[in-house]
Amino acid sequence: MTSNVYEWIKKEESRGKTLIALNQPLTAKQIARKTGIPMDTCSYTIAKFTAKGLVTCLNQEARNSRLYWIAGLGRQCRKQLHQDRNLTYKEYDLPSVNWPLYGWLCYSHRAAIIRILTEPMQPSAIKRTLRIYKPNIKISANNIRDVVRLLLEKGIVQKVFVRKKAHPRYELTDLGHKFRQLLMQSEMTF
Repeated sequence: MTSNVYEWIKKEESRGKTLIALNQPLTAKQIARKTGIPMDTCSYTIAKFTAKGLVTCLNQEARNSRLYWIAGLGRQCRKQLHQDRNLTYKEYDLPSVNWPLYGWLCYSHRAAIIRILTEPMQPSAIKRTLRIYKPNIKISANNIRDVVRLLLEKGIVQKVFVRKKAHPRYELTDLGHKFRQLLMQSEMTF
């Protein structure tokens, strides 16, 4: 069974690239960005991988931002791909994280805010920083406030009060830092 599936993977370059890119749970959009494969091709490939038992969905109840991770058969094929391409192989363990919550966080506005929060900031400072580092993102100040409120409810950010300042600032909690690290790793190309 493994050899038939492995031969199927080798028939198309995009299949091999997709399997090699899965070094942590990723959404189809993150895989597409990481590999340079078009989004629709990536989604189709992931659906086929799921049907063949190469990957599993970690947040099946989600309608968007579904996270995929390598199953046992996928690990064997991934290891074989690395050997055939003379790449160094590293076994990745699934970190202990609330994957449905991380999948929820992978929406573009939420993820952008998490990436920007490197220090305590007010929503207005987040907006100014996003304007500099992500000029193409369409997000209003009100949307940022709403997202920050949701992140606060879910324990991803916390309020920080600064002396002589009327409004609180927000910083990442330990969980938020863990999610930020996963988001940053998801953008690294291989």
